[in-house]
Order: sequence, then C-alpha cells, then structure tokens
Amino acid sequence: LRPKASVSKQDIRQQIWDYMESQNLADFPRPVHHRIPNFKVLRHSWRLFLACQNIRDLEVFTRTQEVKVDPDKPLEGVRLLMLQVIIFS
Repeated sequence: LRPKASVSKQDIRQQIWDYMESQNLADFPRPVHHRIPNFKVLRHSWRLFLACQNIRDLEVFTRTQEVKVDPDKPLEGVRLLMLQVIIFS
C-alpha cells in the first residue's frame, strides 16, 4: 500500500479498507468501509501496540500540547499511551 502524491486522503482510506476486507483483518462490524475498523486483536495485537508506541517518537507528538483521541476500540492503545505520558511526565 504505497500512496502516490496525487491521491487524496479518501483514496488512501479506500485502499486501506479494501485491503483490510480482502485480508480479513477486521472484526465486527463489517464491512469496514466508511468507519474506523475494529482490528482482529488476538492475531495482530503486537502490531497495534507497536503502532501506538511509535506515536511517541513522532516530532509532532513531542511538540503538541493537546491530543484528541476518539473513543473507538482501535484507538484504545493511543488513549493508554496518552495517559502514560501524562502520569509519568
């Protein structure tokens, strides 16, 4: 999944949704199109954890003073990371 410079954000979302459906990477509710999908956690939990942990290495994260994290299940790791940063800072 390599986006080209001329593609829109919606084009990238469509590519990701199509890939997730074709690889059976999401749990209920299906199909995953037009929503933040629920990942199959047991098989891919370490990937989700690593993705969330990588957020703290982004320059924009170190400069930010405020973060909004939606209550969706796929973002649970990000919410946990935000709490850890606040508590241990």
